[in-house]
Amino acid sequence: MKKLFKFAPLCALLLAIVAFILLLAGQALVHDYQVLGQNMHDFYSGPVVLFGQGEAAVLGTSVKYAADDGIKSAWNAILAFIFIIVALVALLLSSIMVFVKIKALEKFGGIIALVAGGLLLVGGIFMFFTRDAFATANEVDLKDFMLGAPWVIGAILAIVGGVVSAFPAVAAIVSKK
Repeated sequence: MKKLFKFAPLCALLLAIVAFILLLAGQALVHDYQVLGQNMHDFYSGPVVLFGQGEAAVLGTSVKYAADDGIKSAWNAILAFIFIIVALVALLLSSIMVFVKIKALEKFGGIIALVAGGLLLVGGIFMFFTRDAFATANEVDLKDFMLGAPWVIGAILAIVGGVVSAFPAVAAIVSKK
């Protein structure tokens, strides 16, 4: 079992990469409804929610938002984005340390993995509360919108990646006591 623990940062890195891609490429907020028997699909893409610019569909009409259109980003989505980026860098460093034995850095491997796990966990949780934060920031009513499937899957992958990253460090701490 201990041999598998050394590959935990690499597995968590892969999960975090997929979560990061889904965060940027997916539809963050979606709303499906019918008007006169036609199915309509409104959405806000990930970049709109994160940066205030990108593609959206409002009332069935496709819209491209630019940076100066006044769309405000959701604070928790930005924090999730930053946390996942920092965790990616930390997990990349931790994954490299598995294969390259550097005595000076071996002490910090567990701490780096634990911090990356915590960042992924908090970032994944923040992704779940995006709708309300985006609605509040832009003073719009999005009660009919829900979190898009890419963001739900990305949040779950970030949380699982955080658990996978932190588990070996937590297990080592528990076993020492």
